Amino acid sequence: MMNPTRLLAICVLAAATACVAARARADDALLDAYARTASLAKASAQKARAADAWEADAGSDDAELRQGLRLLFKNVRCAKPEFCLNARTQGVMVANALAFKRRFDELASAPAPRVEWKPIGGHVREFEFDSLIQRGGHPSDKVFGFVYFPQAYDSGLRFPATLLIHKLGDDLDSEKQIAQLAVDPDRGVVMLIYLPHFGPRKGQASFITKVPEDFERNVLQSLLDIHQSYLVLKSLPCVKPDDIGLMGLSLGGMISLISAGIDPVFDRYATNVGGGDLANIITYRKTGDVDSQTGRALKEIDWSVDQARFFLSRFDAITWSLKVKGKSILMINAKSDELVSKTLSVDPLVEGYEAAGSKVRLIMHDGTHVFHAKDVGYWDALTKVIDPMADFIGGRGPVVSRTPLD
Repeated sequence: MMNPTRLLAICVLAAATACVAARARADDALLDAYARTASLAKASAQKARAADAWEADAGSDDAELRQGLRLLFKNVRCAKPEFCLNARTQGVMVANALAFKRRFDELASAPAPRVEWKPIGGHVREFEFDSLIQRGGHPSDKVFGFVYFPQAYDSGLRFPATLLIHKLGDDLDSEKQIAQLAVDPDRGVVMLIYLPHFGPRKGQASFITKVPEDFERNVLQSLLDIHQSYLVLKSLPCVKPDDIGLMGLSLGGMISLISAGIDPVFDRYATNVGGGDLANIITYRKTGDVDSQTGRALKEIDWSVDQARFFLSRFDAITWSLKVKGKSILMINAKSDELVSKTLSVDPLVEGYEAAGSKVRLIMHDGTHVFHAKDVGYWDALTKVIDPMADFIGGRGPVVSRTPLD
């Protein structure tokens, strides 16, 4: 039998050994904790420096785009959380918007295009120039359009100018009628251009396609064509370079409003039945207007409106609305518009523009998106559309030119 004293000594020694081992494990754990804390602190510091660098790089753009996104989603009922506005998706959408803007800026830095002019009678000239986006022999590689000059364009006066962007379709009949408003009373110079995939620029594909990246490229090309057309207008001897406006009808209005945020070079903007929230407009065209050109083009798209809004937010006019600073904006919309929702497409834009310090004149007439003589509210719509547009074309009026005219 073991001596009790020796047994006690062994127990004490075992306890001490266990205590030392436990202390060692505790020390190791503490050291590990210190190491992890130091690592986390280092990672946190690196993350903070990266965040500071991002803020320095993004500057006010980030805050303005985030506010624009809040306006875009303000009145929306979003059903799919992965495409709704939250901290994660907002960061992704801002990054996509800034990437789109960088691509535009890189291409738009090109010099003014070389223009080929062709007189076609009276005071109207046809023109063409190379688009900044080339598709290897596609009809959209060239920009085609017309310029309507006032009768007194060679009298030594400089006139206001307006670039007019057409509705969805291949003819410019309505736009040409509006351009005539500038000719007789010598209100100003009006330029019309065809957007990619319309008129002589039309290929097999549609402007709005089931492939989102193709639609994005079409919008980008449209914005670049508008920018180049602005440079052409500004260079004309009979144009006041500080009084050039951008006007759009329907689809042209939507593209014009995008241009106002991405490339705010024009002095004033006017739209007829235009608006933001392209996702709502496009998905309506797909489901509620299936026989339209857009409805046929979109019939195979399986996007929900939430998915569309998430993707299209990068260049939606509402997203960029707070970048439109100190401009004069005329928006003419229809109370019974079945396509452009006042709540989703118009009101958020007005709020963003006014927050940016722009002056907005919103006219709501009793007509629909496309009004005809047989429609209720036709004359109200006609009066409230034509007269303000004619005034818009006139800008601030002609002035005596200080440079000789060609």
